[in-house]
Amino acid sequence: MRDGRQRVVRPHRYALMLELGRPLTDSEFAIHEVCDNPICVRATTSIAGRPHVVAGTQSQNLAGMSAKGRGGGRGQSWHWYGPDRAARAARSKALRAALRNGWDADAVESALLRTDTPTLF
Repeated sequence: MRDGRQRVVRPHRYALMLELGRPLTDSEFAIHEVCDNPICVRATTSIAGRPHVVAGTQSQNLAGMSAKGRGGGRGQSWHWYGPDRAARAARSKALRAALRNGWDADAVESALLRTDTPTLF
C-alpha cells in the first residue's frame, strides 16, 4: 500500500492472482464457483477438472451467495442443496486438520467425504 501498511490477502484471492499472473483489480473478486469450500484455493486449470476459484464481479458473487442460501436476509434454500454453513465450516476444519502434517491424499479424501448429511448412496 502507498502509506507503508501491509495488506492482508486471502488465500483464494492469492491463488487466483498466481494463476492469472497479475494482481486482481479492486473490482475483481475471487469467487468459489464449484465447491463453495471457504479454504479451497484450486484456481488452476492444470489439474483435471475445472478450477474452483475464478475471477468474477461483486454482482456475480452476490448472485452465487443468494443461489446457495448464504449471506444476510432470507435464504432461498430451494436453489441450493449443499451443506449449510455449519457443515461447510466443519468440513473446512477437518480438511485443515488432515493437512496439518503435510499432504496425505487419503486423509484429504476422508475429510472431504465425511458428512452427517444423508445421501442416496
